[in-house]
Amino acid sequence: MTEALLQKLEEKMMLLLSEVEDLRKDVQHFKAENTALKFERENHARKLHDMLSLLDAVNVVDTAMANANSVSHSNFSPMKPTLVQGAVEHSDKEFVQSS
Repeated sequence: MTEALLQKLEEKMMLLLSEVEDLRKDVQHFKAENTALKFERENHARKLHDMLSLLDAVNVVDTAMANANSVSHSNFSPMKPTLVQGAVEHSDKEFVQSS
């Protein structure tokens, strides 16, 4: 009877050691996968940062252009072109030389 119990104990120990080894392999696999995912996350974060920087640069250029356009339009009032120096426009749309 003692021999049978020792054999069952040995079988259970072998089973437990096998499970421990499988779990150790799983841990190694998950560590490798975790490292790969961290690397991928860092790459995506870097790409996102680069894209946001480009978007900020485009926004700065758009804002600068909008400001330049608003400044150029606000500093100058619209003028009628003068065709002949000293000419005066009459109500009948004819130009007459002013004296």
